[in-house]
Amino acid sequence: MEPPVVLSRGKYSFLVERFEGSLHTHHGIIKLEELKKKDYGDEVRTHLGVKYRILPFKPSDFFRHFKRGATPIMPKDIGAIIAYTGLSPDSLIFDAGTGSGVLAAYLAYFNKYGEVVTVEKRRDFAEIARKNFETAGLKNIHQIVGDALFVADGLRAEFDLVVLDMKDDVEFIPKAREILKAGGYAVVYNPYIEAARKIYLEMERNGFKELEAFEMLRIDLDIKRVGTRTSTRVWHTGYIVIGRKLG
Repeated sequence: MEPPVVLSRGKYSFLVERFEGSLHTHHGIIKLEELKKKDYGDEVRTHLGVKYRILPFKPSDFFRHFKRGATPIMPKDIGAIIAYTGLSPDSLIFDAGTGSGVLAAYLAYFNKYGEVVTVEKRRDFAEIARKNFETAGLKNIHQIVGDALFVADGLRAEFDLVVLDMKDDVEFIPKAREILKAGGYAVVYNPYIEAARKIYLEMERNGFKELEAFEMLRIDLDIKRVGTRTSTRVWHTGYIVIGRKLG
């Protein structure tokens, strides 16, 4: 067993990247050296005797345990992007607006034989994302710090997928079509419905086809002894606009 690992107990979980020192939890202190003698699925106790389960660090942990700078795209939206664009494991992807790197990490993980080029204007966000990629052990991500439009102007590659989560997304649409392969997709994520409309219309003007604009809602269930009902909390996060370059 090699780090990183996740120590889990119900709603509490901790990412451990080094098996040295101590981890202070809500249930006491865990001596991390003890993990060296353990396997996945084993338990480790705090000094108060409370048990935590040792689990491998998986892509499902990216969203929960990655360090954050910018607010990341939610897993429900990432799943929609992957499904609606038919992401294949040998894709070349351009990701504008790295943020904390959550989306880029998922795209890279499910694109094992391809590459992700991710661009972030803010150096502090890019540094957080770099550390997250290292934690996840992802080797097929190429990070660039700079302006996405300027970077794209210097590229000679053709991409299978272009994803935008950035300011000035409308202005980038013509360039997105230019750098896409025939049959490739452009996806724009934006938290505002007025912006989503502008993006849709700009895609239409630039010849994108198979256009779709939608939001993904997550509604949790409250399951109690007396019965089950939908939660009053509705997980709205943003709008997704997708277009395809057909030729």
